[in-house]
Amino acid sequence: MHFRMAAFALVLAWFSVPAGAQTFVNRDRISIPDNGITTSSIDVAGLLGRITGLSLTLDGVSHSYSQDLVFGLVAEDLQRGLVFWSGAGGANAVSNATVTFRDSASGLLPFPAFDLGPVTSGSYRASNWFSYGINGVTDVISFADFNGLDPNGRWTLLAFDTAAGDVGLVDRGWSLGFTTTGSGGAVPEPATWAMLIGGLALAGAALRRRRRPSMPVSCTA
Repeated sequence: MHFRMAAFALVLAWFSVPAGAQTFVNRDRISIPDNGITTSSIDVAGLLGRITGLSLTLDGVSHSYSQDLVFGLVAEDLQRGLVFWSGAGGANAVSNATVTFRDSASGLLPFPAFDLGPVTSGSYRASNWFSYGINGVTDVISFADFNGLDPNGRWTLLAFDTAAGDVGLVDRGWSLGFTTTGSGGAVPEPATWAMLIGGLALAGAALRRRRRPSMPVSCTA
């Protein structure tokens, strides 16, 4: 009896140990079309428990007019989306920057109202300066809004160029870093693309721009 209780306690302890950070990577180059949208996906599988921390890295971002860029993350199975980059860097170019986004970062991407500098490599909090949203999902405002949810499934990066005249790329792809905790259950199969992203809706005022963006942008699988 005591042996069975001890074994049961050991099993419970094993399932409740917080998992270390795990990173999932898609190294494919992302070419961002002029005045258009593209997507790139990562299928996450095999993680136990629930999300306790989430970070995202773009590796090798270049664009000749940084303010045109908008990046968003969609957790397809959760139907939640986060725009973590918009309006940053003003008229400056961004060149081969490796940029990590996490809630614990000390600063935001540069915005011309406060900082005239370009976007450079570093760690930042989500910086949705132009208050964009993603149609068809529940918009959230920070990576912490995914905490407590199942990490497994398809995560899709949305990369937008919102005005004509420039193109960009993410040369070495992107990655997601997860920390999880809690007891795990069966791991679901990765979801298939089952969502229509109707575009982006500009909800707030923005700085005067040299070019008026064409809106909305639509994306279908």
